[in-house]
Amino acid sequence: FGRGEDVASVLADARATLTAAGFEVDYLELADAETLTPHGSGDTAPDRPRRLLAAARMGSTRLIDNIAVMDG
Repeated sequence: FGRGEDVASVLADARATLTAAGFEVDYLELADAETLTPHGSGDTAPDRPRRLLAAARMGSTRLIDNIAVMDG
């Protein structure tokens, strides 16, 4: 995300990759690490830490995870 990529495009590509692998994506969102406010909502500063949040199903199993996202 720190190399000038459009966040919406990167998230769409990630969603497509997960779907192609057989996952049913419930959500995939880039959010402020402290407030969990979604990126692009106008309430997040570009220099704040962010997390990528995801939930997806594979069969009857629901997987939920998050990871820190650093610029650069």
